Amino acid sequence: MIPKEVIEEIKRRLDIVDVISEYINLERVGRYYRALCPFHTETRPSFYVSPELQRYKCFGCGATGDVIKFVQEIENLSFYEALEKLAEKAGIDLSKYRIGESGYSKYIAFMERLKEEYIKELWLNEEALRYMKERGFSEEDLKRFEIGYSPPGSDLPLKVARKMNVDEKTLLTYGVTTVSGKPKDIFEGRIVFPIKNESGGTVAFGGRVIGDGEPKYINSRDTKYFSKSRILFMLDRAKGRIKNVNVAIVVEGYMDAYALHRSGLDNSVAVLGTALTPHHASRLSGLTENVVLAFDSDESGKRAVLRSLSVLVPRGFDILVVEWPEKDADDTLRELGREGIEKALEDAIPYEEFVVKVTAEKYDLSRTSGLEKFAKEIGEWAGRISEHATKARVESLINKASEVSGIPARDFTRFMRGEVIPEEESKKFTPEDEILFLLFNYEDFRKRILSADRGLFSERMRELLELYEREGDLNSALETASKETGDWVFEVLKDFPPPDDPERAFEEAMKRLQMKKIQARLNEIDDMLNEVSGEERRVLLRARMDLMRKMEALKKGGSV
Repeated sequence: MIPKEVIEEIKRRLDIVDVISEYINLERVGRYYRALCPFHTETRPSFYVSPELQRYKCFGCGATGDVIKFVQEIENLSFYEALEKLAEKAGIDLSKYRIGESGYSKYIAFMERLKEEYIKELWLNEEALRYMKERGFSEEDLKRFEIGYSPPGSDLPLKVARKMNVDEKTLLTYGVTTVSGKPKDIFEGRIVFPIKNESGGTVAFGGRVIGDGEPKYINSRDTKYFSKSRILFMLDRAKGRIKNVNVAIVVEGYMDAYALHRSGLDNSVAVLGTALTPHHASRLSGLTENVVLAFDSDESGKRAVLRSLSVLVPRGFDILVVEWPEKDADDTLRELGREGIEKALEDAIPYEEFVVKVTAEKYDLSRTSGLEKFAKEIGEWAGRISEHATKARVESLINKASEVSGIPARDFTRFMRGEVIPEEESKKFTPEDEILFLLFNYEDFRKRILSADRGLFSERMRELLELYEREGDLNSALETASKETGDWVFEVLKDFPPPDDPERAFEEAMKRLQMKKIQARLNEIDDMLNEVSGEERRVLLRARMDLMRKMEALKKGGSV
């Protein structure tokens, strides 16, 4: 039994503001400190800390307590485990009061010892070392990240348990062995990564098979001290940097997190085989209001981003989404180097643009049914976003959806609400239709249209421009044009609504035509990448990066 006066001395030596500040960002407000509550979802700070009383209280969810209770709750520890942790910080030795070792300290000690055994095995195994070096890890990286290896047939957990007097029944609760028969190492034949809590104590492991094999990755089973839905991989290393730069980069797995840290991006963390959870969001909200989601570029990664947005948007985060040129951060680093990582992050797009892009990929927008489903889903996102973000964010979503669908922004809001738009109002025009309308109705634009890149236009537009150059008169050119071209011109001039701002309309239409041309080239490169390798693949990837730069310059209002 630890005497009450010892507990009070621990609390006296520690300032609750200093301790809580290690976990969340506190803002001084008069006599108090304030933050978003780490224990429930909210968008306005209701969590207060009193330096005078050395207590905290959330006026949203009711959470309240002293410094010990806070550490208990934030790290999912028992009272004595939290006290033990704080005693070490306060420089007070509790060993003379301890009757045996606590469950938490015994668990951490076991995991740390097992981690050291895995590390030893890595440096003894040439195949495992060669595999990691081929993936771009230096010896310094392997040591810095404490990466290990579990050999085939490993019974390391059982050996460590026997040396530490941990019985087999207790060992089974640690989540690193099979649960039937003799306890066997679940990571055998795998590279092993330590998973740590925020204090840097090893609480679990992840394992990756060498080469091919399924499952490619596995984690320790959930235990009393480890839950995949609560832990952010490498947060122990990243939290200080996240607070300093005020942004967190979230990736999908171990290798991606390592890739970013190896690239100097120490504000990166990973989820463990799951989308971002409310607990993850609560933890991040205490460190920053800015999140960059950098999940895998495959379909499952896109779905994980959307699920994560459903968690992050209600908390008021400012969110960007990365679209990797390769499958993920790890592949991008290996194929394109640090420059590829940095470029992909620079080109990250606002989350509402990502929502529109991914939603549009699900439907055939050339069909009315596809447009209706697309508009309905965008409408659902607009409602979700409007509850927690600014009006400008919703307008950005609708403008992007308008651009993708070809429905004027003034009509798209009505369309996504399911309103019937009269046919004469809902006619779908293309950027080229807009250029044609300006060509016939605004003489000031004619020289600029004639000097534009003809490769941006369709065959009928090129025909019309060539005839105009030859005839010197649009009516004469129209008389000479083919029936298909003449019918197109008549339909557009009959129904196209005059733009409010012709100059802006011209610039936007030209930008969309340029983006369409770049996207076509990107699609060609993507098809070719599936069939080439070596130097040819690297040339294509560099060309792809250059095209992506041009695309982003256009999106940001620049020119190419």
